[in-house]
Amino acid sequence: MSNLCDWRRLRLQHRRPSNPWEVVIPPAFNARPARFRAHLRHALALGALAVVPLGAQEPAAPSTALDACGPGLISHVFVDNHSIFDLDQLQAGGVLRGVYKLANALHVKTRESFIRRELLFGVGDCLDPFLLEESERLLRQYVFMARVDIFAVPQSDGTQHVVVDTQDEWTTRVDFGPTFDDGIQLETLELSEENVAGLGAQASVFFRQRRERKELGARLNLPRLFGSRTDAAVSAGRTRAGRFLDQGMAYPFVGEVGRLALRQSYHRRDELFPYVVSGEGVDYSHLLLPLLDERAEISVAGRLGRPGSLTLLGVGITHEKLDFGGYPEGLEIARNNDFGNTDTAPTGLADLIRGQVHGAATTRLNVFVGQRNLRFARVRGLESLRGDQDIRLGTDVGLALGRSVGVLSGSQLPHADDLYGRLRLFAAHDPGTSFIFFSGALEGRQVFSRGVNGDGWRDVLGEIDLYGYVRSRKMPGQTFFARVSASGGWAMDTPFQLTMGGRGGIRGLNEEDFPGGRRVLLTFEDRILLNWPAPELFDLGLTLFGDAGRGWAAEVPWGVDSGWKGSVGAGLRLGFPSGTRGVARLDLAFPLGMDSSRGPIFRVTLLEILGVGAGFADAQVGRSRRMRVGPDYFTTDGR
Repeated sequence: MSNLCDWRRLRLQHRRPSNPWEVVIPPAFNARPARFRAHLRHALALGALAVVPLGAQEPAAPSTALDACGPGLISHVFVDNHSIFDLDQLQAGGVLRGVYKLANALHVKTRESFIRRELLFGVGDCLDPFLLEESERLLRQYVFMARVDIFAVPQSDGTQHVVVDTQDEWTTRVDFGPTFDDGIQLETLELSEENVAGLGAQASVFFRQRRERKELGARLNLPRLFGSRTDAAVSAGRTRAGRFLDQGMAYPFVGEVGRLALRQSYHRRDELFPYVVSGEGVDYSHLLLPLLDERAEISVAGRLGRPGSLTLLGVGITHEKLDFGGYPEGLEIARNNDFGNTDTAPTGLADLIRGQVHGAATTRLNVFVGQRNLRFARVRGLESLRGDQDIRLGTDVGLALGRSVGVLSGSQLPHADDLYGRLRLFAAHDPGTSFIFFSGALEGRQVFSRGVNGDGWRDVLGEIDLYGYVRSRKMPGQTFFARVSASGGWAMDTPFQLTMGGRGGIRGLNEEDFPGGRRVLLTFEDRILLNWPAPELFDLGLTLFGDAGRGWAAEVPWGVDSGWKGSVGAGLRLGFPSGTRGVARLDLAFPLGMDSSRGPIFRVTLLEILGVGAGFADAQVGRSRRMRVGPDYFTTDGR
């Protein structure tokens, strides 16, 4: 029974911290007492881990191998995957216990074989704590994993038993997404299964409608295709302007230990670019420009160095096509944000956007170089209320260069004679219990000849983001979040326009308010975890926030100088079940100053829209980005 006692002592040393947002140093095991009782029963059933668990490959290694391995050889790997709800934490006679028991019975748990394939170690390997941590992080990247803990238990014979302890999220979802930005609207209706048959595959059918975008389609994601580490995905359907098809296959860098990555993708979409129209006497809100966006890519990259200091080198070929075949005859206008009821655009509007309507078909040969000096920290309750999150700390720099090759363009559309460049920088630091993140990106095309608007730099897009999280041990469960974001476009040959309001902007303004070409946004939030009313069932939090910003007209159609604008508000954050990494938000925002007469805006979002979990990319800048290549696209961690 000595092995069992060692296991119990390890669990008592690594119980879940009482602080709900404490940084967890892997590979410490953080289990509730109920988890200990469950594992205790498993240990007794397995003879205190003295026999090989189901699925183990071979018995303990010989003594000669043990002598060569300081930490000890892995003799057994035990996978213990739990269902959604921990019934041991619920009151025996509770009203909802039967409901959660039924939910567990209906849920198809992640298969042990799938979990084992994600592990970077196996029976007979020398124990490496870093590989245990990386395996944890790889598993946590799946949305259907609520919790992952991997830890080693020393044995009396000098070997190590490794326990992989996981818990699933509820994976069958029916998303019914009403919004209240401009009256009650149905934005999303989606039926999805995020873990088909417990094999990690995701399948969904969806209807999405937000402003000018309208999609009806289906999507299938297949991680670990045919048992390999290749991921495949395909989605197809109809848009408001036609059809769309997205297909891709990727062999990403496996955590920090992978040396080779490949990407293949194809994207084709008929869509509308919505220009917000401003000015006196205008009785319509948007001018809609139809376009065809088509892109294809094949890239390969390798990494040199060691985890924590990795150099990336890669090459690839891309083809992009941007076609405005419907210009100017296909231009339409929408009134009062009603994109389902449009009219033919008045004569003369086509001339106002002519400078941003230049179709082209371009093939480029690309090279990539990057330097990645990162480590990962496991943090509880940074973006979610109680869930664990892996965040990147350190620096990551990447450069992509692409030279056009006219002979390969193969289209009746004009082809560019240019050099595309994209520079990206990420940096993060954790001074104590707080975190600081910086992200910057700059891209553009150096046109050499035959440019539609002349030679020089064109289609220059820039983004800068500074995020901060401040927490104190004297105020557990409370996080102060601040953001400074700036973005803009210069010398744009493709459709481009920014606005000041909306979910990711000044939340007390509507999304179409104050169009322009450059903007800066400021955000402050106080996020408070409430241990009420039923913390064992769901997570509840309160948020107080303020937004400010300013926009500049620049050279975009209908651009205006907004001056400084602002709003304040409050809301609720909800996570279900308790400990989930997902967050739903209900926010009420009040505009300030001269805009206060507009009244408050109520929004419901089913995810956290601001923070490192959501990423730094500006969605409005992204819709004008045609190239999506660079060292950061070869990894699976957050960008």
